[in-house]
Formats: sequence, C-alpha cells, structure tokens
Amino acid sequence: MSQPRIIIVGGGAIGLSLAWELSQRELAVTLIDREQVGKATSWSATGILPPANRQTATDPIDQLRGLSHELFPEWAQKLKSLTGVDTGFRECGAWYLADTVGERAAMIGMTDYWHELEIQCQSVAPTSLSKREPALRQWAQQTKQLAAWWVPQECQVRTPQYLKALAAACQINGVEIVEGLRVCDIVHSDCGALVKTLATADKEKAREFAADAVVISAGAWSGLISPSLRLQQSLVPVRGQILLLKTQRPLFGPIVNVGHRYLVCRDDGHVLVGSCEEEVGFRRETTEPIIDSLRAFAFDLCPDLKDAVEVASWSGLRPMTFDGFPMIGRVPQTSNLFVAAGHFRSGIHLSPGTAVCLADLISGSSPPVDLAAFQVGKQQTAVAGSRQGAREHAE
Repeated sequence: MSQPRIIIVGGGAIGLSLAWELSQRELAVTLIDREQVGKATSWSATGILPPANRQTATDPIDQLRGLSHELFPEWAQKLKSLTGVDTGFRECGAWYLADTVGERAAMIGMTDYWHELEIQCQSVAPTSLSKREPALRQWAQQTKQLAAWWVPQECQVRTPQYLKALAAACQINGVEIVEGLRVCDIVHSDCGALVKTLATADKEKAREFAADAVVISAGAWSGLISPSLRLQQSLVPVRGQILLLKTQRPLFGPIVNVGHRYLVCRDDGHVLVGSCEEEVGFRRETTEPIIDSLRAFAFDLCPDLKDAVEVASWSGLRPMTFDGFPMIGRVPQTSNLFVAAGHFRSGIHLSPGTAVCLADLISGSSPPVDLAAFQVGKQQTAVAGSRQGAREHAE
C-alpha cells in the first residue's frame, strides 16, 4: 500500500516541525511555501523560550508550552546529530526587570503565576543585579523604581539555525519541499483533497497537488488561503520590529526582559533588541520611529551597546487570534483538513509540542495535550475586545 500523502501549506517553524515529525512516522509529506521555507515570520523571531512546567500545568496553553519546553533539548540534540546544524539552543536564564510601577505590578502577578507552576523565580536586589551583570550596573544604579527577578529556566534558540536544521532534516527524511507557489484554493471531500496553487516565482508554474490530508500552517496568512476554510476573520497580523547589534564580545549571557522589550545576547556578541506590537495589516517594513525607540531602549539599559556595530533591522508579522489560543486541529465539518496557526509570539517555542500533538491527531493517536481548547473556527465568533488576552511574552 502507498503511504498516505500529507500536504502542509506554510514553511515556517510550525510547518517545518510538523513535516519533520510526520516524516518520522512513515507518512509521505509535501510542504508548499509561497516564498522560501524558513524565511518569513519565523526567521524574524528572536527565539526566546520562556520557562514552563508541564507537570504542574492545568491550563491547556501551559500544558502545550510545557510539552514544547520538554521537547526542545531533545529536538536540538537530534537535529544536530541528523543534520550537523547547531540550533544554538541553550538554557541561559533570564532577568526580568521592572522600572515603572505598572511593570512592577505586572511582574508581581507573573511571579505569583510562576510560583503556582513551581517555576523557579527569585527576587534579586538591585545591588546584586549590578554585581552579577556589570553591563547593566549604570542603569541599575540610576533607576529608582527598579525591581529585578532571576528566572534560571528560560532558554533561547538561534532561530535561523533552528529553521535551517528543520529544513535539512525534512529533506533527509524525504519531505518534498516546493517553494514559490501560493495556494489559492483547496477542494476537499471525504476521499481526499486537491490543493490548487499559483506561481509566485518565475521558475515555478501553477500546479495542483492531490493529498489524503492537508494542514494549513501559513501563519498570519492562514486565513487567506481558501475561502472554504472560513478562517478570514480568525487571525490578525501583528507586526514586531527587531534591531540587531554586534559587540566584540558578549556583554551578558542571560536574556534581559523589561515588559515586552528585551535584549537577547548570542554567544558571538550579536544582540537582538525588541520589540513592539503594531496592527498595520500585512505591511512588513521597518519604521524609523520604532527602530529609534529600540535603539534608545538598548543604549539606556546597557550603555556599552553605544559602541556596538548596527548590523540590521527587520520585522515580522505575528499571527494573533482573538482569544489568545492558537488553532490546532481539524477544520469543522471536514475529515482531512487541519490548521496549525495563530501562535502569536510563541510560534518558535510551541513548534515541537504543536507538531507532536497534531501529528498524533492526523495519525489517529491521542495527543499528549487535549486539543479541545485549540479547536479551529471558534475564533470566527470571538469579539475583538478579547484581544488583550492574547498578549504573552515570547518571540
């Protein structure tokens, strides 16, 4: 008997992770991307992996995050062994800093939440912060409202390397990767599905692909894939902008978080400065006011960064749902159409857990996390006023 054919639409972190997971289960997989795999929103992410504890989690999103957090070290090692690509995964820990009354109140709530999940979080005096992180000493001494917390279980991954490793692993496992085609419609029945595409690159021509099942994982564009899915109102693109600096040596090891802004230092001295949240449709350009504000934030927090080389800046479109939960599961009233989208700021972090859970569902097994809370379609009727619930820290 021939292998079941699964088509995945969208080659970001979620699509690549799912393709790799399915390919290890003796399923034939074709991955279609309108551009290049691993080059859109997922590439623009900084790769922050906040702490999680699956053993104590009761909320579905915490359980999914906990599962992914467990899987990431295993995946990083396995990807390196298979492809030779180092994803840059490491448990670096993180500082969470508050320099306003509002940020301090929010962090007190966050620390209570972490303590309930039995996640390590330690309040640290500003004098201790100055000693442990000399690069932050000047800012710490000048900030009157400063409060600081040390969170040792926060991790990071070098996103471009992670995506490169996933793409290589997919190819090694026989995944067919098709780039430069935009899916314009999906015709489905209980017997299978037909994916229709339009060419977006000169080297490609419009094609049709037959499949036993189709998964939509095109991020913020997932709602525009096919009118028959009725997902047009389920996702909102939220732009985030990033500034990249480079110092001769790393100035600090841990991630430094101040509200939704952060500094992520790589081992080679690259420093990513982020971020913002803008609802501007599908516009992906950077803007001078935002980049200027990120630059000012970085220089104020770490004055030594004033001597850094400014390497680049970019933006990405995070896919946000109105209820704050990603869509993971089967499209209602279909037997072979699935969606994995709407992970907002957590697409990188949730990619292993999403891949395992959805691969189990497609394969007819019970996922390790109940996917009922992530059912597809409920966002269509959610009210826009609930958007604030979608905010969470990760990139």
